[in-house]
Amino acid sequence: MAATGKDHARVNLTIWGDDDWLDLTPPAQHLYLVLWSSPGLSYCGAGEWKPARIAQRANGWGLAAIERAAAELSSRLFLLIDTDTEEFLLRSWIKHDGLWKQPNMSVSMANARADLASRVLRGAVVWEVKKLHRECPDMSGWKRDALVDLLAQKAVDPATIPTFNPTTNPSPDPPVNPTPNPYGQVDVDPPVNPGPTPAPSPFSSLLLHGGYVSTEGNDARSAAPPPPNCPNHPEGTDRPCGACKTARLARENWDADQTRTEADHRKAIRQAINDCPLCDDIGWVNGVEPVRKCTHQETA
Repeated sequence: MAATGKDHARVNLTIWGDDDWLDLTPPAQHLYLVLWSSPGLSYCGAGEWKPARIAQRANGWGLAAIERAAAELSSRLFLLIDTDTEEFLLRSWIKHDGLWKQPNMSVSMANARADLASRVLRGAVVWEVKKLHRECPDMSGWKRDALVDLLAQKAVDPATIPTFNPTTNPSPDPPVNPTPNPYGQVDVDPPVNPGPTPAPSPFSSLLLHGGYVSTEGNDARSAAPPPPNCPNHPEGTDRPCGACKTARLARENWDADQTRTEADHRKAIRQAINDCPLCDDIGWVNGVEPVRKCTHQETA
């Protein structure tokens, strides 16, 4: 992708008041912020998905760890990835960066979207921009030819895009030449019975959502995931451990079950919109001022 010439990235501090963001694990938050502040991020919030290059952003960052974090972000619609074109999209970057409010920069955003090779990511940008258009229909930038053309393109619901699945070995990736005590690990074994992993909060409704980077209700997980490592190695180990292997396999099975659950949930969301006579194709109530999300529970 072409260089953007940006020398800084804007991060809205309200992100720390959003429950969906706070429910993410530290590795997922780290990857998200790395991608958000990436020098190569385009004006539509897209970039090249090359985990091997991303791994160079931190000492000892392995491919498996990056892909696990990406899978978590993808399952919650923070991050969309097209592995065929090796591109990613930060789904709500356009909204929260705020450049779309500036007519000239909104044209740059439309041009960046056109530069994407991925058809699904191009469609996801259209989906997000159409939502902004409904929220702020009087913005002067909508009259620009580039924006008029963008809004006429095919929109793709991000909830229908397949969740990213890791391709690398899910076992921990220690660095080849580890520095002393990477990630704060110590040489002695931690307590055998660490505290329980807190369960994520119940997912919010697709149609009554709020916050900084809403997942629009696709987090259908009903219980805390099992740990990927044994109690003696909660942070992983580069030594052979049968208990860690058993724990890792259990976590893989759990993740697979959750992926199926989330896919079913996304289909249900789309079906509810398709069956509702009151809302449009992206879930907004037709002919109502001010514009708002449809609950599918009102009468005509």
